[in-house]
Amino acid sequence: MKESQIFFTLTKQVNYGEALYLVFDFTNWDLTKAFRMECSKNDHWSKVIEISGSSFEYKYVIGPYDNLMQGEVVWEEGPNRSSENLKLLEMSQSKIQLDDVWGKRSLMFFLLDKKQKGKSKKNHEHDILLFGQAKALNSPVRFTKCQLTQNTELYFVNLQLELDEIINSKEVQIYMKVQLKKRYIEIISKSIKLNFRNSPVNICQDILLDSKYYLLK
Repeated sequence: MKESQIFFTLTKQVNYGEALYLVFDFTNWDLTKAFRMECSKNDHWSKVIEISGSSFEYKYVIGPYDNLMQGEVVWEEGPNRSSENLKLLEMSQSKIQLDDVWGKRSLMFFLLDKKQKGKSKKNHEHDILLFGQAKALNSPVRFTKCQLTQNTELYFVNLQLELDEIINSKEVQIYMKVQLKKRYIEIISKSIKLNFRNSPVNICQDILLDSKYYLLK
């Protein structure tokens, strides 16, 4: 990725006289080079930053609004956040936007469906559901579809995990209904244990192997 404008957003209530800041690894976590975010309403903070390069880590901190170095600074807990989701987000969005949640970490699941050239141009939508142990999966979550090109579709889910959920591996499972000409195939994956990571999960490579297939009438 070349230099890109990245839109960071986060909702967090802070005390009067405080602000949210972004700190990056490419500045060696130097607080004097932190980016102060802008607060609109309902404690919603945002910041657009031009960043060169495709890989970086970052964190949010809370500190004095006027001068971060003149008062107490609170770093968010948990592992560093990563830019690994950006390659998929860049494909699916007109602008690159990272919607973060204080006290949680994002884990993205995706499937890229590439149609063969010369085949029927009619798009067949897949119905994909994610099940699992995470609190965000109290009920199944349906994948969102994005049409990237005439022949390529992206299906994805961006899951927000609690900090205590990223320490131990979590079991997840995929249900998928695929249209094949005028018939449907139902795919049910095994329950797979996944450890938290900063890179997106390709469900074809990481979950759907050795799945059960059913031809529906």
